[in-house]
Amino acid sequence: MRKPYRVIIWGPGGLGSVCMWEVLQSPAFELVGVRCYGEGKNGVDAGTLLGIEPVGIKASNDIEAMLKIDCDCVIFTARDMGNFNTDEEILRILAAGRNIVTPLPYHNVHLFRDAEFNAKINAACAKGGSVFHATGIDPDLISDRVLMGLTGLCTDITSIKLQENWDSSYTEPELLAIAGFGKTLEEAQAVPLAAAVSTNFLKAISYTVENLLGVKYVRVDETHDYIPAPHDIVSHYITVKAGTVGRLTHRFRCWVEGQEEPFFTMEYNWVMGDEMLPEGVKPKQYWVAEIEGRPSLKMAIDLTASRKHNDRFYNIGKLRTEPGYHGTMAPCMQAIPHICAAKPGVLTSFGTGLHWMKDLRQSV
Repeated sequence: MRKPYRVIIWGPGGLGSVCMWEVLQSPAFELVGVRCYGEGKNGVDAGTLLGIEPVGIKASNDIEAMLKIDCDCVIFTARDMGNFNTDEEILRILAAGRNIVTPLPYHNVHLFRDAEFNAKINAACAKGGSVFHATGIDPDLISDRVLMGLTGLCTDITSIKLQENWDSSYTEPELLAIAGFGKTLEEAQAVPLAAAVSTNFLKAISYTVENLLGVKYVRVDETHDYIPAPHDIVSHYITVKAGTVGRLTHRFRCWVEGQEEPFFTMEYNWVMGDEMLPEGVKPKQYWVAEIEGRPSLKMAIDLTASRKHNDRFYNIGKLRTEPGYHGTMAPCMQAIPHICAAKPGVLTSFGTGLHWMKDLRQSV
């Protein structure tokens, strides 16, 4: 059996902290570095950042020092601001010869980013002899592997809809403000960052569906709706006043030739508590998928920290972590052995194997 895969966590925020903890639990991995941003975490032991015993690896904001560490893969979890702010750092890491896996919106990046960026990322991989792969719970695991696997039940499909529903009641105040929760509709719409952050995820999912199912979109429509709370909602960090934003719905709809209704709809719902869930969605249903076809079907995925105890969070050191964060990092960790065995370049999604296609002659 080979030695553990040596990994660097690049960005120890919410996702990165979960990943640090999971890496420390697994015999398949060895944490060898933590790249932090700013001075607050610089020089602090990774265990201390998590609120557990020190582990002997200190966080550093020195990029050059990070790139000198011998590692098999960088797990890139820096904060995405929706404006391609992470592009240059990713290219730099790849060109320095370090493999990357990331849950940021680069899933099947060749399908929705321009030719110039795709040329740059391929050139960086070629220069460093490195591999780049983007995965995560959604895009990829739910929208690609699970949803596309469900189409294997169908001989014909006329429409597909996937909803992701994320309860933001315990989200950090800084992110709540960016999203627009508790603001008037006009105030929230004046801050475009929330919409910008969702856009690349929506594109990655929607264009992967188009590519896998062999359809051709003739029109796409992107909307961002701000839904007011019907009454005051008290959450962990803020009180959302009646009439202010209690739900954000980011939606991408895609039409194919000859259909009045969208063929594919991807919808993100960020909600402030269960009462702001979209109609028909039950509490704890993180994903709801509907396929209209022959046959038609509906699937819901309930995500909890424990089915036995109905826990919502994991208590890790000083952190309380969402099960969705652990689900996001799991595909990243599972991909690392395959990334390390791959030839240099951009490694696209692993996919689901057999599934429905508009014309099955395209499947071979």
